[in-house]
Amino acid sequence: MKPFRWSITKREQLGTLIEQAGKVDPRAYGLLRDLRQAAARVIAFADDANLAFIGRTPENFFDYLSGVFEGVDEAPSLHLVQFSLRWAGPDGLAAIDPEKLDAFFAYLKEEGVDAATISSADRPLALVDFVAHGGTMKNFVSLLHMQAERDGIDWNAVQRRLRIIGLRVRTHNSPNTWRWQQHQKWLDMIPDAIIKNVSAPGRLLYHLANDQPKVTYSFHPGRWGQDEGQGRTITDDQLKALALAVALYDAGKDRAERTRLAGFITKSREMRQAATRRLASRIKG
Repeated sequence: MKPFRWSITKREQLGTLIEQAGKVDPRAYGLLRDLRQAAARVIAFADDANLAFIGRTPENFFDYLSGVFEGVDEAPSLHLVQFSLRWAGPDGLAAIDPEKLDAFFAYLKEEGVDAATISSADRPLALVDFVAHGGTMKNFVSLLHMQAERDGIDWNAVQRRLRIIGLRVRTHNSPNTWRWQQHQKWLDMIPDAIIKNVSAPGRLLYHLANDQPKVTYSFHPGRWGQDEGQGRTITDDQLKALALAVALYDAGKDRAERTRLAGFITKSREMRQAATRRLASRIKG
């Protein structure tokens, strides 16, 4: 069962929440600027792959790019995958109740990021998240692997279409820089997956990961399969987050903003990729 999230693309669904949430300026504290620059690199590294933003931390990227890609021909599809499972406990994923797993796998299918869909998709799927030590990404990929085994899907066909884009706090590059992907044995599950890291200012990523209010509640195994409905009371923090989501979506639709984003994409070394050049041109219009 898909967890509920208000659709910012369908304002009629928001009703009076728009007035309650009020307006926010996404340019405050340099948020839009930092987000734009990081999003440009995500797009470039994805190389025309569809984008799946894992968990709540990157939801601002999803909302912003939803606006950017609106009306853009052949733009990658965007998925906001609700998933909160940094540590699976001492007994690991195998200890999760089978009914909970079934519910989560059904959610992945409804969202279009399940093993079967990935294996046969025309485009690869890039998994995007803030990566500290890789626990959340490990568990998500492991669950995809479990789903493939359960449903008789060729795992090689899945892992060959996966890409991982880790959002990382920008540091001074040196031979001694700690690179998370060099310390992950679970990456043996996806030997053909392309792994890229997008460095961004700590003020952006720490804010998104630790401080910023979120539109949705954490979607951990305890909530998998629960019928929570749409009538729950919205909190003040959710209103703040919803107001920002709307503002980022509207900013992404703005022609001048799209031109600025396309400019950052064209500065990327990955612009040598034909698909990225075409997408940047279509974004700019």
